[in-house]
Amino acid sequence: MKNYVFTAFLSIALIGANSASAHGGDSKSDSKEFHCYKAWKKDWKSDKKEYKAKKKMDQDRPFAAARKHRKAHKKAWKSEMKEHNHTHYYHWY
Repeated sequence: MKNYVFTAFLSIALIGANSASAHGGDSKSDSKEFHCYKAWKKDWKSDKKEYKAKKKMDQDRPFAAARKHRKAHKKAWKSEMKEHNHTHYYHWY
């Protein structure tokens, strides 16, 4: 009985590990490869802010769009710095 539970758990873990990826499905993230999860997360948030800025501009709210755009650039800069620090210095994560 324990072998069946253990086998089921391992198969679910392997399927979950294969299906989960650090890159999204869009073409922008496919061209980037991150070595650091935190850098990927900041880049994902940057993409999210860019989308929100576009949405605000479509709603004819230029000041809100500009604010979201500035925040997106800040997140992108942080993402680049985290990736640089991760690849150029020794880290355990």
